Amino acid sequence: MTTETPTLKLEQIRIDGGTQPRVAIDEQVVTDYAELYGSGFNLPPVTVFFDGVNYWLADGFHRYWANKKIDCEYVFADIRQGTQRDAILYSVGANAKHGLRRTNADKLKAVLTMLEDEEWSQYSDREIAKQCQVSQPTVTRHRTSLIHCISEKSTPQSRNYKTKHGTVARMKTGNINRKPRARSSNAHHPIRQSRPALAQTNLNLPHDPTYGARAIVSAMGADYAHQLLASLNQYLQEQKEGAA
Repeated sequence: MTTETPTLKLEQIRIDGGTQPRVAIDEQVVTDYAELYGSGFNLPPVTVFFDGVNYWLADGFHRYWANKKIDCEYVFADIRQGTQRDAILYSVGANAKHGLRRTNADKLKAVLTMLEDEEWSQYSDREIAKQCQVSQPTVTRHRTSLIHCISEKSTPQSRNYKTKHGTVARMKTGNINRKPRARSSNAHHPIRQSRPALAQTNLNLPHDPTYGARAIVSAMGADYAHQLLASLNQYLQEQKEGAA
């Protein structure tokens, strides 16, 4: 007796929850998978986590986009019960032993996903290494680097001191013992003030604009896509006028 693998509509699957384990989508792999699907060959099912409302894609992003490429509405899916965080935790070890080989950047992203998380960073280096399918020294190295960066940022940048006149003043200490930076040839140009950080959406876009557009609509909705298009047109027009 065989159990039939369930299918899901692609439109049911969420890809915008930070569950993408790779740094980027490989368009050639998408094309290769699309050709396999188009010839009738079935690749392994994608893995999704269902929280009662949403299906979060945890493994199979290239297979997801390959089905999009051939306009197939469905994909075979291994459906597991779990939250978005469960999907992320699963994703950090995805493709370690199957599918497209992970790059060093992919492995780094997986490790940092756990080390920068308030809960998962409490795991031991051995546990994180096992979850991410990397070596323990790799995790230890990146944890040490993160701790060093945090330590530098938390170092007091100023302190109070008493002047020779008996008054209290404040001294900036952040640059003490730092080597002076070389002066730029454009040092006389005014420096732009940094803008406040904007809220970000955790969305990995394919390099192909067609599938990038579909990803935006799928993840953010049609209204956002229309507003983005209007903003892009306005920006490009301003760039054109500025270059004239």
